Amino acid sequence: MKTKRHFMGLDNNQKIRVIVNGIGFVTTVKGAFNMCFRTQRIAVTSVLTSLGFDQYLPENKRPTGILRRETVFGDKGEMVEYDVQVDLI
Repeated sequence: MKTKRHFMGLDNNQKIRVIVNGIGFVTTVKGAFNMCFRTQRIAVTSVLTSLGFDQYLPENKRPTGILRRETVFGDKGEMVEYDVQVDLI
């Protein structure tokens, strides 16, 4: 039985480099769900979704990374901004 893909266009075991507000780490697409803070996890998964959609572009125009400023609502309803960069390794 095949496992479900978390993001369309990306394999769950694809290695990625994630940088959130200057703090970077290497993980897999599946490992992006193991982040400590909920707001950061939402920001990273949003960027991964965009990167996954871009994998269906023609091969010479496919990006290998994406950098974006994401705005997420925090626990108390406040808006929190994160600079998120995700690169495929």
